[in-house]
Amino acid sequence: MNKSLKSTPHLTAALASFILLTMGLAGFVSYARSLERRYANALAPLNLPLTYYGIAIQRAAIQKPDLLPVFGGSELTLLDNLYEANNFFRNYPTGFSVFEVANLGSSSITLAQDLAAVGPDLRGKRIVISISPADFTMGDFPAPFYKGNYSRLHAYALIFSPYLSMHIKAAAAQSMLLHPETLTNDPFLKFTLDQMVASRLGRAFYYLLWPLGELQMQIMYIQDHAAVVSLIKEGDIRPHVQHIPQVIDWAGIHAIALEKQKTHASNNPLGIEDSKWFVYSHVLSRPIHPGSGDKRFMVRVLSHPEWSDFQILLNVLRELGAQPLILSRPMNVHLWEALGVSEQAQNTYYVKLHQMVEPYQIPVIDMHQYGTDTYFSIDLGSHTSREGWVYVDQILDDYYHGRIP
Repeated sequence: MNKSLKSTPHLTAALASFILLTMGLAGFVSYARSLERRYANALAPLNLPLTYYGIAIQRAAIQKPDLLPVFGGSELTLLDNLYEANNFFRNYPTGFSVFEVANLGSSSITLAQDLAAVGPDLRGKRIVISISPADFTMGDFPAPFYKGNYSRLHAYALIFSPYLSMHIKAAAAQSMLLHPETLTNDPFLKFTLDQMVASRLGRAFYYLLWPLGELQMQIMYIQDHAAVVSLIKEGDIRPHVQHIPQVIDWAGIHAIALEKQKTHASNNPLGIEDSKWFVYSHVLSRPIHPGSGDKRFMVRVLSHPEWSDFQILLNVLRELGAQPLILSRPMNVHLWEALGVSEQAQNTYYVKLHQMVEPYQIPVIDMHQYGTDTYFSIDLGSHTSREGWVYVDQILDDYYHGRIP
């Protein structure tokens, strides 16, 4: 034995323990990933917090060819019904199901963090980024929304990603610093973000912090794997899912969904969900001059801060090599008009959306042709109705099967 090792038995024991620990953790991660891939299809429709705030389930699901990943916000989750994609495609009627990563109040920056955590697994993958015009036309995202969707794991994965340029990470850091409530108990991340936006010297210092950030991230990855393994082992979850092939009569399903939606929007002429009409009935009880809100609306849309975060999201998608489809919900034309915003002014959103996405050569479906459909949206925020979901489902089906480029 080496003389130096003989003279330092404690160092030898520590080194051996470290090697054994490293091997044990590597073995556990390998086992966890194998288990996650096996159960990915069964976990996909459950809408678990581990799905949204973690990364293990997402990575496993993205590797499944019969799952279409759809990332978005409340437009995907607010109205739970038979036609919502997670339910409509649950039994793989045309050979696939959707894997939704969505939560109420999700925004472009939280989606960017999420996708950064998936990292290189996105390369070449067809995914859907679902957005709502409400994100860019109404008020700023309230601070509790960001905090409620914040994932420390995702934040670290973006800031310490080796796959993203410093330019994009610095822009994300600037945005994240606008939400200090999520950094109060994380002084290391707060300090790192400050350095990234301070100066060139600060950015150089960032690289000295990288090993500590990477270590924190690996610990969180292992914790995430452990939580998923525990869920699978302790829960009543079977790995195999039911496949029931069927030929979909889109026109017939649409007619049924429309009639059903009408029964849930029967107390007003604007197609608003009955339970939500009280929000608007008082405002609309007094006359509002047509177009009186145009100027204010257009200024708000063109200067909305969400566009900056949306650009960060687009850059993350490009640098990670994903093949996304941007799928927007339409403006609720008749309700906005009733509130004094003309259809022409509402089109400002579509123009701005296409201007933002065009340089990235990402396909966009804005669904503007459904804006005047009284029953497509259930509220001003363009949350999708039962009828509207049938149109969305058909787009998802066409996209998965390659009928949309």
